[in-house]
Amino acid sequence: MTDTTKSVWIEKLKSAKKAGLLQNDRKKIHYTFDDQTEMVEEYDAKTNLLLIRKWRQKSNSGLKTLATSDVWTFEIGQNYETRPIADNTLGMTESTTTPIFSRNDKNDSFEIRIRNLPYSIDIYQLTIDKDKREFILRTTNKKYFKRFSIADLDRLNLPLEENNLSYSHANNTLIISYKKPKAILDLEKQVHDELKKLNMKKEGDSDCPFYIVDVIYRQKKTMLFQRILLTKYNPSTYFKFIRLVATSSVQIELKDGLANITVPLPSRGESCVFQLKPFNTTVGDFIDILQKEDRGIDRASIYLSDGSRLSRNSPFDLIFEEPFTLRINEISYNVQPPTLFTANKSARDMLSDVSNSVTKLYHDLHLNQYIMYREHELEKQLAFLRDSVQPLNEIHHQLANKAIRRLKWIQWSIFAAMSFQTGILFRLIWIDYSWDIMEPFTYFISYSAVFLGYCYYILRRNDMKYMNMSDYFYLKILHRLLQKKNFDLIRYNALKDEIMMIEHDLQRLKDPLDRIIGTS
Repeated sequence: MTDTTKSVWIEKLKSAKKAGLLQNDRKKIHYTFDDQTEMVEEYDAKTNLLLIRKWRQKSNSGLKTLATSDVWTFEIGQNYETRPIADNTLGMTESTTTPIFSRNDKNDSFEIRIRNLPYSIDIYQLTIDKDKREFILRTTNKKYFKRFSIADLDRLNLPLEENNLSYSHANNTLIISYKKPKAILDLEKQVHDELKKLNMKKEGDSDCPFYIVDVIYRQKKTMLFQRILLTKYNPSTYFKFIRLVATSSVQIELKDGLANITVPLPSRGESCVFQLKPFNTTVGDFIDILQKEDRGIDRASIYLSDGSRLSRNSPFDLIFEEPFTLRINEISYNVQPPTLFTANKSARDMLSDVSNSVTKLYHDLHLNQYIMYREHELEKQLAFLRDSVQPLNEIHHQLANKAIRRLKWIQWSIFAAMSFQTGILFRLIWIDYSWDIMEPFTYFISYSAVFLGYCYYILRRNDMKYMNMSDYFYLKILHRLLQKKNFDLIRYNALKDEIMMIEHDLQRLKDPLDRIIGTS
């Protein structure tokens, strides 16, 4: 790498059209380059850590259509909008167990995360192709293979060093780290110095450039997906944002154990639908959500029909007992809430009541807290077992590699013996003797092979196939090596079984459709 490559990238950033926005403790920079290529970067406002970098290329036809105007390629960070979502046309969904590749950098290293990889750490093989400047990840069971590169290193033509590479595995996620070279750290410092000169706008400023509005809208959708993912387990409150026709009233609808509350937002002149759990939320939670969604709400409170105000710690299900007034700033909305449980309802409404009852029982029995406690205990046990089995894993991995090498030596030796036998028979048949003389010998040789195969079946109760024989001899060699090392195989298998059981319990414990309390 030369200083020229570094300066080219810096000059490209300097010459690009830039706009900055400060929103929700994030600095968002929008670049438009000379070829109309767009780049958006998001930094943590406190630590200056780069969280997201994404690109959008100009359409080949020069027109922005519905299919091309919203295609962003994420270089850093993860696009939550492209997570598996149902296809309304085909009625199909992408598998939720598909490996998800994303890059999340740290201050001193590049970090690659590949989720939904359930294999143990000894299954993965990570190498470097220095000619193509790529990392190669493969598994020994041939279930996963990927080649990838780090764009920052390619921009500066930096060589890949194996000493800077490391990887680990936890919670079905493979974490690959590559230490940042000094040239990258110097480049990031220059970029931060340039960004300090940029005039950062705040959300809601009247002079905010119009071409960054599109980016803001997509970021709000991304934040929505992040909130839903973060509240997947044990959510106290959660909501979803839906644009509606502006209304001057507050409406509440109960459906499937959830309360859909439509509230007019004073600053935007539009309505927002908040979806909450009636039996697992307080009035303060609802008010906090209102103020987070609309910064123009200074005060919000709920008053009962007798004029008394509900405190922030009051359970949210109290508002369903009688009409109430929602006061936002200086505007009051009279609300007639639906009743949680009534008679003479349709089957669909009765099912919704049953869902409400189940939700209330779930809350009254404090199952959320107990599930969190059990999850914490299982994770502690899992961490202890993994620490205990780690030394045994290293020894087992070394001996397994040694057994594989011996097995390959045996296989090639058998191949050499068969080649030698073929040469002897060739000479006896076509040079020394004739086929009439050697035919009985070849018959008995073939019959001996069949006889050996049948003996193998009687002893092993398994067909004499190459894979079966390879597995058998591999296990024999491995067990012999383990015995020589005085390896405690019984304890090792017991620890692996316990780890597998706890991981299975944790997976079921976190499954919202199949929750269990876990093993005691």
